Amino acid sequence: MKTLIRTLPALALTIGAASLAPAQAAALWAGADLRTSGLDAHAGTALLPVPFIGTVGVEGGVGASYSGSFNEARLGATLRDLNIPFTKTDAFVSGGAAYHSSQSGDVNTSGVGLYVEGGLRGPLLGPVGWRAGVKADTRSGLSAGVGLEFRF
Repeated sequence: MKTLIRTLPALALTIGAASLAPAQAAALWAGADLRTSGLDAHAGTALLPVPFIGTVGVEGGVGASYSGSFNEARLGATLRDLNIPFTKTDAFVSGGAAYHSSQSGDVNTSGVGLYVEGGLRGPLLGPVGWRAGVKADTRSGLSAGVGLEFRF
């Protein structure tokens, strides 16, 4: 009986930690979004799981305007799998540098800007999930988007 009484606190902590664990932690991911500014694709990899918090990783992406021309390439760090307790939804936040290429007549307005992005992710079917986010960029401004993401 004493052994049972001693193990109850450890058991309660284990069950509590399990309920706060990330919903869809992934080692690799890739996805595509429809954004207010155009189309977007991204891919990343996990570097370090942080217990009870999420996963630190790197993510790269490209963006294109709705006319079809690629106009953005970015690379940054991400903190993903931020669990929202008692749901199958988690949050993410990313930030880094983005190269924007654009041509206005004979004037080249290309340059590097900084971006930060945040949003929510959730499961759909197997490794496929939905993703919704908002991105702010020092060169291209604010955009929002929704899309699909494959997690491996």
